Amino acid sequence: MIQNVKKILAPIDFSEHSMNAMRSAMEIAKDVGAEVHLVHVIAPHHHFIPLPLATNVEQSRELAREAAMIEQAEEELARIKKDEFGDSKKVLTFAVVGHPVQKLVDYAKEQSIDLIVMATHGRSGIEHAVLGGTTEKLVRSAPCSVLVIRARQQ
Repeated sequence: MIQNVKKILAPIDFSEHSMNAMRSAMEIAKDVGAEVHLVHVIAPHHHFIPLPLATNVEQSRELAREAAMIEQAEEELARIKKDEFGDSKKVLTFAVVGHPVQKLVDYAKEQSIDLIVMATHGRSGIEHAVLGGTTEKLVRSAPCSVLVIRARQQ
């Protein structure tokens, strides 16, 4: 089915949909002997309040907030790696702050990712409306193939 896939990127926002897509990525990886890269992107608050317009105090608070969120995401990714994959050396984790689509595209290029496996939906509500259709944008700009996992109907 899938040939020459050595590295799979599974973007994860910790929603149930992204967790299911991550599990699908791992199933594919086991079948083809690939690595899985779990990547969490934290959208910066300054997308809503541009940092050049913020005061030094606001900038400092934002940087501290982002550092705390990175630390929290890294801890959660480490927990998932341990609990779901037994700390496999074939699973790599990464958390970063930035525009989600651009950071995922950059990561895929830098790491020579062969396939991205992600969910049709991630977060919902206002966050989804503000961030837009990350999946659709990533499909359009990814440097590799993207497999979109549809949420199962219950």
